[in-house]
Amino acid sequence: MSAPTKPTTPTAMARARKRRTTAAAAGAPAPAVPAPVEAGPRPTSKVRAALAAFAAPAPAGKAGRARKRRVTRAAAVGAPVLADTKREPNPRWRWLAFNASAAGAGHLAVWSLTGDPWAGVGLMARMTVSVPQLAAAGLTLVAAYGGWRAGALLKGLPGLVGLAARPVGALLAALWGQETAPLVRDGLDAIEPWGTLLSPLLAVGPLAAACWYGLDRRAAAARLVPPVRWALRIPLATVALSALLYTPGVLL
Repeated sequence: MSAPTKPTTPTAMARARKRRTTAAAAGAPAPAVPAPVEAGPRPTSKVRAALAAFAAPAPAGKAGRARKRRVTRAAAVGAPVLADTKREPNPRWRWLAFNASAAGAGHLAVWSLTGDPWAGVGLMARMTVSVPQLAAAGLTLVAAYGGWRAGALLKGLPGLVGLAARPVGALLAALWGQETAPLVRDGLDAIEPWGTLLSPLLAVGPLAAACWYGLDRRAAAARLVPPVRWALRIPLATVALSALLYTPGVLL
């Protein structure tokens, strides 16, 4: 008969497993250390700023919405988004200071040349009285230009008719425009007292439009530096402020 088999206890099994593990570790090569896994590319500061701007809760009020738009624009161009350390100036006050200083400089120049701070009242009164003549002069220029453009329709005619179509059209239209002063005067008399109230505006409006078209609009399109734009704003601001200062004196 064979010898009886010795029962195996859990402790013996654990010691046998430990011996096998130790023997395998002694003969086996050292386990390789896993290489560090490279992280993906981190989002740039522009992306993080844009995400933060969009994830932030929308502030309440008009100023809060304006702040939200500024942060979003700064994040879109990659500019650093900084916390508000000081209150930004109101654009309305900046616009008012820009135009008021330009008008003040223009009136100081007029005052220094004439020696009278209210010298513009007499000029405004003469312009108001001459509104029909001024309107007729403006209508003459507009009519002459319209006649020149209308004469282009007959430019293709043969001979001297085609060559003289434009000059003759401009001349005839200009002659008609010179005769419009009585019509303007009768129109202002028909809508009294509004005619008297509108006369200063009709006198100053074309001059202000000329200043805007000839100087201010071109300066804004050229994107000049602020000091140059301020200097070119002086004529328009002076004319606009003169209409507000001198019109009551003219009407009274």
